[in-house]
Amino acid sequence: MNPKIVLALAVLAGLIAVFLVQKQIDNVKGETITVYKSTIDQPAGEVLGGQIEEVTIPAGLFPNLFKEAPTSDLVDMVSSTPLREGVQVGDILLFRHFDSSVDRGILAKITDGMKAISIPVTEVSSVAFFVQPGDTVDVLATFMGSDEAAGPQLNEGMFNFSTRPVVQAAQVLAVGDKHRRSDRQMRDPYSSVTLLVTMEEAAKLIFARDFFNANMTLVLRGQDDTKIDTEVPSVGIETLDFDTIGNQPEPATR
Repeated sequence: MNPKIVLALAVLAGLIAVFLVQKQIDNVKGETITVYKSTIDQPAGEVLGGQIEEVTIPAGLFPNLFKEAPTSDLVDMVSSTPLREGVQVGDILLFRHFDSSVDRGILAKITDGMKAISIPVTEVSSVAFFVQPGDTVDVLATFMGSDEAAGPQLNEGMFNFSTRPVVQAAQVLAVGDKHRRSDRQMRDPYSSVTLLVTMEEAAKLIFARDFFNANMTLVLRGQDDTKIDTEVPSVGIETLDFDTIGNQPEPATR
């Protein structure tokens, strides 16, 4: 075969291979995680202090780092915890490098006056398992009770149902037994979510579960949305505009 043709085919095959590899990398990149590397040589028994540097890594390419490396929410512990193993410049810092106290689980995130409580969830009630540690959610539930003020639209003896928030803007501490963020594209299933709440909010969640046997649903908020509605919305049979909910307005007539 003509050497020029062979060379051209080899170059073409190389370009195709590069394209396919890059496409595969783009497919698995997904979200990124921030871990840390050492900027100094440091022996065991010493602390790193501020001698660490952030490293942003595609989560899809290194899924095991979620379990092996402290992420940005543990930066204070990474900088102040004695090393169990010595590290060198450029080493990615892993949990095994530190005293076991560096990974305190959700305890490190429970601030003074706050509590942690877990509620059961399903795939549907957890936004298809997209809810992850660090997210902010509202917890809504449907309650049953008689309502004499509902008006003539209710038959005598009929129960009134209403859906309303139980807790607003709660931080997610853990999903299942995982308290560090996972790649949302992986969406590992879980059956419970642990929330950071006040004592009053914890009591509301327990009462809704134990007395009303309410099925609670998580509503995922945007990253910077922490607003608390002072007027708690409630939707039920007695809602005056219930028949318009979800419907598009009628087109204007000329």
